[in-house]
Amino acid sequence: MIYLNVGNLWDHDYLDTVIKWNEEFRGIIQVKCLFGSIAELTPTARAFDRLPKRDWDFIAQYVGKTQNNDIAIRYTLNQSCIGSTQFFRYHWENELKNTVQRLHDIGVREWTITSPLLVELLRDTFPGDFIEVSTIAEVSTPEDATRWLALSAKGVNISTSINRDPIAISHIVNTGIEVSILANEACLFRCPWRRECYNLSSHNSERSEELFGFYPFRLCTEKRLAYPVEWLISRLVLPQWMKIYQEKFGVNWFKIAYRTHPKEVALPMLRNYMEQDFHGSLLELWPTITHLGRTAEPKDKNYISIDELEKNNFLGHFLEHGGKCAYLACNDCRYCHRVYQMTTGSK
Repeated sequence: MIYLNVGNLWDHDYLDTVIKWNEEFRGIIQVKCLFGSIAELTPTARAFDRLPKRDWDFIAQYVGKTQNNDIAIRYTLNQSCIGSTQFFRYHWENELKNTVQRLHDIGVREWTITSPLLVELLRDTFPGDFIEVSTIAEVSTPEDATRWLALSAKGVNISTSINRDPIAISHIVNTGIEVSILANEACLFRCPWRRECYNLSSHNSERSEELFGFYPFRLCTEKRLAYPVEWLISRLVLPQWMKIYQEKFGVNWFKIAYRTHPKEVALPMLRNYMEQDFHGSLLELWPTITHLGRTAEPKDKNYISIDELEKNNFLGHFLEHGGKCAYLACNDCRYCHRVYQMTTGSK
């Protein structure tokens, strides 16, 4: 069985569809968790204007509905920067501790965390709860995973930089931590802006032309527009690859991101992954961030054929050679560049 941890839109129509599809795919693949958070309720690695606002009555009703349908809420407290220790202590003791206690009281038993301090606080407060280390923590080696296990984390969403590194994945699985892979993130491979992107969002940073030209979101999108081979270099995992990862590495959990998008965008992506088979453009699996940088839409500029990727055994190359990406520059390898020429078309 493959298990999915997918974005939580905090929307009943969306949830009803997830429940219906779980019944349709029972015994094959299941949405077991919904990850996400509420704007202005708790800190997270998303600016509040990208998240829904909900009152406590709605949250309690929604969590109850998920529980009745064997779906957990994996609440996201994944801010990459918690601020100064004096600020965080005040915030924890005067507000955040009470908020997470209230979430726990209505049925939240799973958490996604980036801060080791917050892992320890939740471990001491709710010793039986499931704590997953966020992909933002960039866990990419078995020693990374072992360190988090020692802090009582039970799961990890590994660094997307090793999504196609069979050696790293296998060794992290062998530590005993529950491994999950974020399948449809298309951030630049080894992106120099990634940490700052999360730090700024963790502080609810605004975006505008005046604020350094929609920094940093415009920069990464413009890079992909100028060099669309970056879509292949990024570490997207196709729906049809999940079974391969399960068979070869023992990875049963995959995370599908789209929690800041409307259900009209989210549900087709989820359907593609639940069907474990997709034959369109690679870019259709990516929840766009074009609106955050006010750039052209990459999906309108490039079509990268998944059928051509499969015909060229794209994943097979990484299963055999993926570990080399850790110490080779892309321009010294250029495998993705060669495949890109065979898989692309313009609209």
